[in-house]
Amino acid sequence: MDSPLPQIEILGVKIHPLARKELRKKIVYFLKDGQQHYIVTVNPEFILTAKEDESFQKILNFADLSLADGNGLLWASHFLARPVKITSHFPPEKRKAYRKRKIRNQVIFTLLANFLFPRSTKNIIPERLAGSDIILDICQILAENDLSLYLLGGDNETILGAKFTLEKKFPDLIISGLKSGFSKDQSDEQELLEAVKKTKPDVLFVALGHPFQEKWIFKNLDQLPTVKLAIGVGGSLDFLGGKLKRAPEWMRKINLEWLFRLVQEPRRFNRIKKATYQFIKEIYRSKLRQNTS
Repeated sequence: MDSPLPQIEILGVKIHPLARKELRKKIVYFLKDGQQHYIVTVNPEFILTAKEDESFQKILNFADLSLADGNGLLWASHFLARPVKITSHFPPEKRKAYRKRKIRNQVIFTLLANFLFPRSTKNIIPERLAGSDIILDICQILAENDLSLYLLGGDNETILGAKFTLEKKFPDLIISGLKSGFSKDQSDEQELLEAVKKTKPDVLFVALGHPFQEKWIFKNLDQLPTVKLAIGVGGSLDFLGGKLKRAPEWMRKINLEWLFRLVQEPRRFNRIKKATYQFIKEIYRSKLRQNTS
């Protein structure tokens, strides 16, 4: 029997603090236990969207696995766990201002540590589990166990490129079907479900971008009885399909993958700003609301 997973919470969204090795074991278990499962890969943007969209927050929190796909979540988990100690002899009338100043200093210190000493912020969540890496792990497991995959979403060129890349990397991988270019308004939903159902895949990758892909999976998974595992893959399909290049390993290690992507897609500036400045501000406010320790 599978044991319950540990979990933490960031702004009302649960996160399972797993290492990649543990995740692989969990995926193998999901593919063999006879149940349907879905995984969400959460980043700061997801959490801010969930703060404004209660239904999306519920979908994230119902997921069988909610993974930290964003260095901001590693920082936030570390920062929120740091105690703010104030000695009992400190004047009561000055405690609130002192506590606020101390938390503000913690923000600065932990953000600097996050870039200069990345390991220092991995005490709660052991590592970032990027969607681009997770889907490769899943494909390897599928190839080793003669299980099949369906690719859903993205434009035609991207999805064909992703299929070619995956088949080249995993020659034994069975891709039972793919479908691109359908509308997010779900006007062709039944036709889409029938197309997926016909190929009887074991795993489904949905690339619609958040929150649409997670909502689509949550609404439709039980209508796809052969699918044992579904996951929203968002922009990961763009990397596989060659539409975008992923940041080099050294940039990922020092938490600058976001900068590499911004250079490739300047139009993402407002999204990057939301995932950095606004997210940090919300995490700071959340800690201010915590009870004094």
